[in-house]
Amino acid sequence: MRWFYVCPVCKNKDKKYLAINEKGIYCRKCILLSKSNYASKNKYLNQSTIKANLKYQLSKAQLKASNQVLNYVKNNKSVIVNAVCGAGKTELVYQSIEYMLNQNKIVAFAVPRRDVVIEIYNRLVKDYPNVDVSCVYGGNTSKVTGQLIVLTTHQLFRYKSYFDLLILDEADAYPFYGNQLLNEFLYQSIKGPIIYLSATIKDSYLKQCKNIVLVNKRFHNHDIPIPKVIRYYFFNKIDTLKKIISLERKKPILIFVPTISVGKKLSRILNIPFVYSSYKHKQEYVDMFKESKISILITTSILERGITLKNVQVIVYEASHQLFDESSLIQIAGRVGRKIDAPTGNVYFLTNKKTTSINLCIKKLKQKNKAIV
Repeated sequence: MRWFYVCPVCKNKDKKYLAINEKGIYCRKCILLSKSNYASKNKYLNQSTIKANLKYQLSKAQLKASNQVLNYVKNNKSVIVNAVCGAGKTELVYQSIEYMLNQNKIVAFAVPRRDVVIEIYNRLVKDYPNVDVSCVYGGNTSKVTGQLIVLTTHQLFRYKSYFDLLILDEADAYPFYGNQLLNEFLYQSIKGPIIYLSATIKDSYLKQCKNIVLVNKRFHNHDIPIPKVIRYYFFNKIDTLKKIISLERKKPILIFVPTISVGKKLSRILNIPFVYSSYKHKQEYVDMFKESKISILITTSILERGITLKNVQVIVYEASHQLFDESSLIQIAGRVGRKIDAPTGNVYFLTNKKTTSINLCIKKLKQKNKAIV
C-alpha cells in the first residue's frame, strides 16, 4: 500500500525520516522539538516613539541604503542587502526595525551562530533601552517572547506565524544555508517581509528575491584591504608564517586555519592558543583576544564573521585548502580595517598555489573598491 505524509512541523516528506508507533506516524527529523517551549503571542503598546539611541550619524551610503530597505518593508516586500564587510549592516535595518516597533509589531533578528546572536543582542539592548529585547539560543530559552527577539536560526521552530519582520543576518552562513529543516522553520515563523543581510549573498537568494540594495563602501569610506598572496614551499611553510607574524608582531593577529587538526598542530609548534567550535574554553580565549590580553589567536572559520577588533591583522594559513572557498576568504579579509580609527591593515593568504577561490576573492574585493557608492 502506498502512502503519502507531510510532517506538519517541518514539512518533511522523505520516508526515511518517518516512522510509525501506536500513536501513528511521527517524524524523526523534528521529534525532539515536540516537548519544547513554544512562544506565546504577547501584545505590545508603546508609550512613546521608539528610536535607536545612537551616538553617531550614518554615512551617506548607509542612509541611502537604509531608506531603500525601509521603502521595501513599508510595501511588505522582502529585500536583499548585499553590503561589503564593514559597511555597518546592522545600522542599515534600524529604520525598518523602528517602523515595525512603532506599530506595536514583533521583529526577529535571526543569525546562524550563537556567539553572533549574543553580540547583536548586547548591541540592541544598548541601542533600544526601552524595548523588550529577548535573546534566544540553545541553553538560553527561559524567555522566548519579546517585541524584538534576537535568536539563532535553530530556535525559529518555536514561532508559528509570529514575526511581522524578520532580519536574517549572514544568510549564506553555516549551519543555516542549505539546511532544509532550518529554512522551513524560518518560513513558518514569518507573516511579513524578510531582510536578507550578507556581504557574500548566494545566487539562490538572488533568484527568489529580486529586490536588492547594494552597499559597496564601508561606513568610514576606506577601501577593503586587498589580500597579499604569499607563496611557500613545503620545507619553509612554518618559517614563512613566522616571518609574517614577526612583521605584524606589534598588532593583534588572527591566524585562520582550514581544519582542527591543522590548528592543533600549529598551536603546538608556535605555542599560540587555538579556538574552534567544540573547544570548551573557546569564548574565554576569544574574550582575552578582544581585551588585548593575548595578541595572537589561531582559529578555524568560526571567527570569519561577527568579530570586530581594532587594528587586527589576518593571516590565512594554507589558503589553498578546499574549505577556504571564495565567500569564506572574502569574509575573512573583511575582518581587517573595520574601525574608523584603524581603517587599514594587512591580509595575508599563505599558500602553495593560487586557487580559483583566491583569485575570485581578490577580483571581487577590487571590484567593490572601484564600485560607485
